[in-house]
Amino acid sequence: MSRESFPFEDCQPAVGPAWFDRIATWCRDRRRALLIAAGVFQFAILAAMVAIHAAPLVFGETIVLRVEPVDPRDLFRGDYVTLAYTISRVPPAGIAGIPDARTPGYDRPRWEPEEQVIYASLEPEADGRHWHATKISTERPANGKFIRGVYRRYVYGPSRLYYGIETFYVPEGTGRKYEDAARGRHLVAEIALASWGQATLRGLRIE
Repeated sequence: MSRESFPFEDCQPAVGPAWFDRIATWCRDRRRALLIAAGVFQFAILAAMVAIHAAPLVFGETIVLRVEPVDPRDLFRGDYVTLAYTISRVPPAGIAGIPDARTPGYDRPRWEPEEQVIYASLEPEADGRHWHATKISTERPANGKFIRGVYRRYVYGPSRLYYGIETFYVPEGTGRKYEDAARGRHLVAEIALASWGQATLRGLRIE
């Protein structure tokens, strides 16, 4: 069979653009440094996430919120408790900026989001030790203490407000104690609150 039968026999492998070859060569020569840099970058991201979460513990001040029973059947699950607060319920006056906040999700207009950022303005109760919400709004308060949260509308059942302080891990074998205290409304939570509204659960206390 003649060479004319194989017109591609003398073809050379395709070569990419010159700039691509230069980049590939540069990367090969610095492979170890790039791997180290990638590891440092990933560690920096994890460290930043931890630092952001811990910021209220370092820069914030501690306030005390009353804990309410979440569910009469099961508050304690394994080695953590699920918590709710008086500020977790949509107040009778509603949420400023969400006119129909108390309406279940099946009546929600299509354009309205199912989850929105909200701010609960806080003031001390008459005893001066516990704090409660005076107003909940989609607008960040210009002054005073406030906690940043999320309003979530559910298709069935009441909507709820979440602040990232709804779960707390407890020593093994102590969950029932906290559960009983919450049902008797004797459980309070110590919250580290930053000036920008971020909250971190510092601990639980039975009163």
